[in-house]
Amino acid sequence: MRKPPLPRTLVYALIFLAAFGVYVTRAARSGVLGQPPEAGDGHDYDAIAYNVWKGRGFGYYWSDPAWRLPYEGIPRYRLLLNRQSDFYPTTYRPPAMPLLLSGVYALTDRDFTAWRLLACAIMAGAVTAAAAVAAQVAGLPAAVLAAAIALQSRDLSRFSAMFMTEGLGAFLAALLAWTWIGNAREGWTARRAAVSGAVMGALLAARTIFILWTPLVLILPGRDARFGSRFSWRVKAICLATAILVISPWWIRNIVVTKAFMPLGTQGAINLPMAFGPRAIRFEGMWASNPGDGWPEIAAQKLDVVTSEVMLARYRSHLTVTWMMEHPLEVLDLMRLHVWQELRPRRADLLSKWLLPAAAVAAMVLWRSPGVWVIALLVGANILSVAMTYAEGGRFMVPVQPLLIALVAAGVVDLSRRLLALFGISLAPSR
Repeated sequence: MRKPPLPRTLVYALIFLAAFGVYVTRAARSGVLGQPPEAGDGHDYDAIAYNVWKGRGFGYYWSDPAWRLPYEGIPRYRLLLNRQSDFYPTTYRPPAMPLLLSGVYALTDRDFTAWRLLACAIMAGAVTAAAAVAAQVAGLPAAVLAAAIALQSRDLSRFSAMFMTEGLGAFLAALLAWTWIGNAREGWTARRAAVSGAVMGALLAARTIFILWTPLVLILPGRDARFGSRFSWRVKAICLATAILVISPWWIRNIVVTKAFMPLGTQGAINLPMAFGPRAIRFEGMWASNPGDGWPEIAAQKLDVVTSEVMLARYRSHLTVTWMMEHPLEVLDLMRLHVWQELRPRRADLLSKWLLPAAAVAAMVLWRSPGVWVIALLVGANILSVAMTYAEGGRFMVPVQPLLIALVAAGVVDLSRRLLALFGISLAPSR
């Protein structure tokens, strides 16, 4: 990618600082800046990061009194404090968030405020990257508009200071789109393909479900800048190979830990009954905790935790695949339910109601732009991944929300430029 000129760099710096300031201010006003991690995923990431920091490895040690201390006496952590175990490795969580968090702990002696400030910076980075995407499509005014819209998003604000992967996913997804759109506009080269692949590998480390995005590489727009090939097979293969190279140490580690061919870990397989099966129908496609489906019987055998997780993953995979083969119509209906539960507006939040329709209109306005096709492919792949798994009430759309906002902003600017041209006013795009 060409280095952006100073004025554009200054605009992006101001966007980042504004977004960071807004997110930190909102977190401070809500009183969460110094709080322990959120119950659920948050304390899971904290537990792994703590053990990595202490040199034990990537795993859990629920009985460690020093780790438990910040949670003691707080009612919302009652179920967490019921957990007891010696240290054991895990493949249930992806590596990016816990490893990044462990680095913060190493520098700050497990200061929760330090992580929440970094999380705000990561979400501000997502807003800035989305603004850059909007500028690629419709010029610098679209970047400013995209940032202004993004700062109205309750979802981005809500997840900005959490011990969760939404901010990291949103940042890496926007960064990936930025690299891919640059490749589509300027042509793919080996270097650009490798950079894109490295970002994709980092995205896979942030959330395992993004593995479903990797086939997009094969159909991305853009010519091969070196060989002149319309389909760019060589350089796209470099992109995919780089992504695999980045994530492969983690996949190999999972295979070694589980002693089974489970490179993606156990999380997806263990949660399959929440995606397809009687439980999924009962909860209308929404994820719900599952204490059954083989776990009581496996736990009764008193095996080590890793062996138990592998057995549970295999049992539930077999259970779910068998059910899906016997109930194909219910599978299709659940896929529809997953998407509906994730996309339907739930709050009196104007942005959540009009964002997706507005993005669809913007895509029609800008349909000739290769950037629109890249964004559409990423959002479509994300929706497909929701259909193939389960819903979390809008949470799984957060990583692509900045891209939808970028598309809307670009559409508004481009349409405004066309309308002004009707009156003889020329507004040249600033790219």
